[in-house]
Amino acid sequence: AGPALMLTSHGGVQFMCYEYLRKHFHYSRPKRDPSTQISVIERLHLSIGYLSMGAISKIVASTVTYPLQVLKSRLQQRSESIELTSSGDVRVVKRNYVGAIQTVKNIVSKEGFSAFFKGCIPNALRVAPGAAITFVVYETIVDVVDDQ
Repeated sequence: AGPALMLTSHGGVQFMCYEYLRKHFHYSRPKRDPSTQISVIERLHLSIGYLSMGAISKIVASTVTYPLQVLKSRLQQRSESIELTSSGDVRVVKRNYVGAIQTVKNIVSKEGFSAFFKGCIPNALRVAPGAAITFVVYETIVDVVDDQ
């Protein structure tokens, strides 16, 4: 339950990063007269910015919390599994992942610190587009609600 509970910080890291980027690149939500309309070009420009900031914030959050994801996955694995070797033989592999601290020690000693980031790049590339679209929709809804 420890690593899974700590993964709830992922959303906090993502929104913190997004808000930082939004303020850093001056994408503040302008207070404007509801009777005036934003041009299509302006809206496209804003959307591209929101897409970029949403994707970047998701990549940062995924990278920061990825070691916790690896730890959680290792703790959820079965204690024994059957694997095929490169020569085609079948072998039983025992995994000794008992607790979070012991699992961290096992990963670092057997695979090195980089094992906590195996698969991080493909994961980030997989989740970034969805987050980018989510933030564009989020900003659009905030814009519509502010106009009313």
